[in-house]
Amino acid sequence: MNNNKIVTAFLILAGLTGLFVGGGLLFFPAQLQADNGIILSCASHFSEARAPGAAILSASVFIFFSVFRTNWRKSAIGLAALFFLSYGTGRLLSLILDGKPADGLFYAMIGELIIGIIALIFLKKVKNS
Repeated sequence: MNNNKIVTAFLILAGLTGLFVGGGLLFFPAQLQADNGIILSCASHFSEARAPGAAILSASVFIFFSVFRTNWRKSAIGLAALFFLSYGTGRLLSLILDGKPADGLFYAMIGELIIGIIALIFLKKVKNS
């Protein structure tokens, strides 16, 4: 891919976004969920918040460190596409089936879809080069 600086900036943005969200869900789930009107009230609720937090955090560490390990970049771009599009389309389906969520979750969906689509475009360019 010819424009390495744009890919690097994208991977930093995607990685930091995931680190913030994943870390928040893993270590501060009650606060992060409460910001969107979700109240965690039992150990099962906390488990259901922390588990995806750990997955997001792990994936985001890989995405972020691909900035420094160029041989990881293609995989990291694919992982970013998979993760962000999965969350974004899941939220979009919920929007259609369940109605509009809290504003923060709605804007998260938009951000996830944008980051996921950009990653998909970069992935296609990497395959073609």
